[in-house]
Amino acid sequence: MFSITKYITILSFLVTILSCKNSTNITDDASETIAISGSEELKLSEFNENFINNGNVKDSNYVSKKLIEDWATEALFYQEALKKLNADEMQIERQVKAYKKQLVNYIYQSKLIEANLDTNISKQQIEEYYDNNRENFILKDNIVKVNYIKIAVKSNVINKIKNLLYATLPKDKENLKNLCIQNAENFFINDSTWLYLEDIKKEIPKLNAQPDFNLSKGKVVEFTDEFYYYYLKINDEKIKNGLSPINFERQNIKNFIINQRKTLLIKQYKKQLFEKAVSEKKFSIN
Repeated sequence: MFSITKYITILSFLVTILSCKNSTNITDDASETIAISGSEELKLSEFNENFINNGNVKDSNYVSKKLIEDWATEALFYQEALKKLNADEMQIERQVKAYKKQLVNYIYQSKLIEANLDTNISKQQIEEYYDNNRENFILKDNIVKVNYIKIAVKSNVINKIKNLLYATLPKDKENLKNLCIQNAENFFINDSTWLYLEDIKKEIPKLNAQPDFNLSKGKVVEFTDEFYYYYLKINDEKIKNGLSPINFERQNIKNFIINQRKTLLIKQYKKQLFEKAVSEKKFSIN
């Protein structure tokens, strides 16, 4: 049985050691038992490796005592479990064997994929996948292309930005971007990128008071509160339950294609491995 007296004595011994030595250099007599919990022993070497070398112990007697108490508690709980659980309930060997097999296969599979997977995907392949799987690209939320600016109302360039918002020359758009980079709290000026409308509403909370159908293509919305001026122009929109545009799904399509290739690569490799085993008479059914 676990001896409290012996445990306290050993713990005091360890605390003395930890007090006298630097906590990262406790190496004397590493095979010595420093604590006993039921049928388990804690060696000084194990304590050094698991608790000191990984940075868990600072030069503190309290921390050392707490670590040993935690170790003792877990050891006692494990011993109790071994007594109370029968072999059928634990099935340790079978579960460990199955897990080891899965883990080894996963590691080898990952290495095969890393060494052999073709990750190049052409524009044509993306378009073909999109055309052949349109039913998988139905929008679940509204998406928009926008110009969006949030800038402090006290900014000394706010009027200049407002004028540039309605300019049409390419150089004006470039000037607008430069002013936003230097002065805006947040902005997004991109005519080709789709965004979720709900994400825009998070940036401009007052939009939540407007029905989505009011935020149609060409719509310009301006708000001013105590601190900021907000500008939003809807350049394009796609409504939920409609077909998602290919540009919005491009990265998803790449991921789909890559995952298909991974699955096919491993399937073909396993098939070749099996066929080789059959031809070399390394497989049979009794």
